[in-house]
Amino acid sequence: MKKAEFDDGFEFVEPLKNEKFKFKIVDINNLDVIQHQRKPSEYHIKHLVSSIERIGFIVPLIVCEINGKYTILDGQHRFLAAKRIGIDKLPVIIVPEKLAKLMMNLNIEKELNIREKSFVALNIYREYLSTNPEIYENDPIITDSIENAYYVTLGIAYEKMERFSGSSLESIVKKCDFFVEEKITKAIKIREERAEKVIEAFTIMKSIAEKLKEMGEWHPFVYQQIVSFANPYKRKRKLSIDFNEMFSKFIENLKNAENDPKIVLKEKIEGYL
Repeated sequence: MKKAEFDDGFEFVEPLKNEKFKFKIVDINNLDVIQHQRKPSEYHIKHLVSSIERIGFIVPLIVCEINGKYTILDGQHRFLAAKRIGIDKLPVIIVPEKLAKLMMNLNIEKELNIREKSFVALNIYREYLSTNPEIYENDPIITDSIENAYYVTLGIAYEKMERFSGSSLESIVKKCDFFVEEKITKAIKIREERAEKVIEAFTIMKSIAEKLKEMGEWHPFVYQQIVSFANPYKRKRKLSIDFNEMFSKFIENLKNAENDPKIVLKEKIEGYL
């Protein structure tokens, strides 16, 4: 292969889906980390610096080319370690842009917690909102890019409420908050309305927990116990539950518990009591 051809990279076919990828050496200044990536680990960067200094930079970054720049989909820590060492060019594998959003959701380094997953989902959702406003929320392009619809709702809730805890409500929202058959410009309003309901429920849950604490009845599973008490469908198997129906009854039960926190203590939850 001639040097000019190598500088331009060379294509190869991915063996499972037969997608065409390209291998290339690129200037490190042309690389950017996706905004959805989690905060990098300093320990991991230092470990990679040591490893790269001993054996070299041998694992290419996975990137997507957009407007002449390369967005890193996988390899943030390797990229930061290379910058710290002073490497000016890095090997990359360029994947088609159509795969980028799916990889942003599935291939982010390390397992994310629910807060981070929610922000990733919300950022991807907003990209579709700005670039393809006519798309329906339940279009396969979106459902393949975002793991769960309720992450978008929780992402909005996290933005609006500083000390919000999505994990305490995940068992509820995952039963009733799904992708809707509406254009994303309308669906985002539905998401915002649902986020308000989720915040209302969590605010009442916090109030109940505080009252139980004052009574000397706080324990590490208190939020699970509150949710278990207020869940209107905990003993019913419904394949599909309407969000508004679920949260209307859920919030009603929470308000009853807020008036009389002792009734929560009668609720037994799996793994506790």
